[in-house]
Order: sequence, then C-alpha cells, then structure tokens
Amino acid sequence: PPSSSADRTPTGFFSHLSVRLLTAPMQSALRVPRALLPLRRASRLLRAPSKQASSAVVKPEDELYSRAMSVMHWSTAGGVLACFGFVQAAMNTKDKKLKGTYMRLHKSWGLVVAGLVVPRILLRVVSKVPAHLPGNALEKLGGTLSHLYLYAMLVFMPASGIAMGYYGGKGLPFFGYKIPGAGPEQKNGSIAKNAYLSHKKLGQVFEYFVPIHVGAVGYHHLIKGHNALRRINPFARAK
Repeated sequence: PPSSSADRTPTGFFSHLSVRLLTAPMQSALRVPRALLPLRRASRLLRAPSKQASSAVVKPEDELYSRAMSVMHWSTAGGVLACFGFVQAAMNTKDKKLKGTYMRLHKSWGLVVAGLVVPRILLRVVSKVPAHLPGNALEKLGGTLSHLYLYAMLVFMPASGIAMGYYGGKGLPFFGYKIPGAGPEQKNGSIAKNAYLSHKKLGQVFEYFVPIHVGAVGYHHLIKGHNALRRINPFARAK
C-alpha cells in the first residue's frame, strides 16, 4: 500500500523500520520450516478419515437395541412362550391331575411375565430405540402398530389373569407357592368372570399374533436382507 505522509519523514521512516525489525523474528518463528512441511501434510491426511467417520450415518439395520433391552426382550419372550406351551398342554390332556399341574405352571409363568413387563416398559421409555428398518410407509406403520399391540398384550394378559385369580378368591400359584386371593368381603365374582372371558378370548388372538411377529422378522431377514435379529441380540457389537 502507498506510504502515508508520516512515513516520508525521517521520524516516520525510522519508526516503520523499528517495527519491521521487531516483528520479523516473530514471523519467522511462526513460519513452518520447509523440512517439516511433509509432516504437516501427512498429519492433515491422517485427520481426514476421522472427520469423515464422525459424520458417517449408521444404517438402521446396523443399529442395536441396548443390552438391557435385548435381555429383557428374550426373557419376556421366554415367559410368554412358556405360558403358551403349558396352556396348550393343559387343553390337550385328559388327565385332570396333569391338567392342573400344567395350569399352575401357566399361571406361574404369567406372574414372571407380569414382573418383567414394568421394567421392560421403563427401559423402552428411557432407552434409545433404533430407527425403523428400511421399507415403505405401510411397513413402518405396521411395525409400530404391531409393537404397540404386543406391549398392550404384555400388560393386559398378566393383569387379567391376576384379577381372575385374586377376585375369584382362589389365589395365584407361583412355582409351589401360593399368593392368597381376596377374602370373603373383597371377592367379586363378576370381575373374576369378566377377567376370565377376556383373558381367554384375547389370549387366543395373542397366540396367533406372535407367529405373525416372528414371520415379520423372517420376512426382513430372508426377503429383504435385513438382519433384524442382530438388532436385538444382547451379544452383538455395534459396527
């Protein structure tokens, strides 16, 4: 830039010269030596992939449920399948004593599911849930509604079974132990009967719906190539 009138005077000239002399060592000290330029370029290349990796988007099929959610899922599923198995065994035997044993086991496993459902719902609320698997809007809506139905059944079936046993006055068996039912003043045959009828009817629908849920997992896995089971595997590691 053109120098000012002050720079043309002897005083301005010497002032400008003194500033240049003072700042030159600092500028040279901050300048990267030529011998170190290759190292500087290499460090930039090494940093580049980490920036790209941090901005990479994880595919929905690679997202995982938390380990606690996965363990709770399989524990609940095991309890539900045990309930299905023992009630079917009771319905398909003519031995009254064996039928009673099967029904006591059915009710015992129902109480196990009842104990699991509350912490499972709490975990579902506080945990990060993976996004929907790739699919059209109808498939995603079906997935959302089916999971809501499953959670509703996990609450209703144990609750209706407990109401049936308690208000009927017979109590609730639990693997050799017995939880007392309502006393004479608290007994309510109407509640017990309605609980029994709804438990039986909706339980039949529930038994048919679970295979549909399993079939949807198979559809994603075999037809669409999404490893849906990996998302709920407690031993899987994030990619």
